[in-house]
Amino acid sequence: MDIGIFGGSFNPIHIGHLIVAEEVFQQRNLSKILFMPTGISPHKKSSGLIAAVHRYEMVKLAICDNEHFDVSDIEIKRSGKSYTIDTIKTLSEELGKEHNLFLILGTDMINEIDTWKDIAVLSQMCHFIVVNRFPIAMNNDIVKKSAICSERKEEIEKLMVQIPSIGISSTEIREKLNKGLSIKYLVPTCVEDYIRTQSLYLKR
Repeated sequence: MDIGIFGGSFNPIHIGHLIVAEEVFQQRNLSKILFMPTGISPHKKSSGLIAAVHRYEMVKLAICDNEHFDVSDIEIKRSGKSYTIDTIKTLSEELGKEHNLFLILGTDMINEIDTWKDIAVLSQMCHFIVVNRFPIAMNNDIVKKSAICSERKEEIEKLMVQIPSIGISSTEIREKLNKGLSIKYLVPTCVEDYIRTQSLYLKR
């Protein structure tokens, strides 16, 4: 099986995330997309990040009607900072060699990917699917900054997925909720209901 690994804080998960996952699934003909809510990210500040249990439950609700989507709690159960290399090692051990892992990355991650823990080992354990929401050539300055991506330029270029511009962000959703504004159509109805029921992201 070819499995796409879609990591993120999902704080909260929104329609844009689901569109990206579906596009990657279809364009790369994968067997499954595995959503991976982050625990404590080594690359992002955790301020404003709600409890992992809520983020996990919202992802679970958002994808429940899609048979080729699944969610994993590997990272949120791990103590301390959660590194991608540890996640991929765990998945490789659990799933076996007959499964091919495809790590889904946004173009914004290319700038920092060479700083990731054991990136050389990681690049040998999985394939990279770079998702971009606007035309971007693999020989531009963003990719040149990454030695790993330069080395694997041909493969990454082949696997790249073009996504239409989606003007939705989790930050914007949190701000709207904090101001008491509607988030209708920005997140699945089940996610909005969960947020309201649990009183998440509201101004205290």
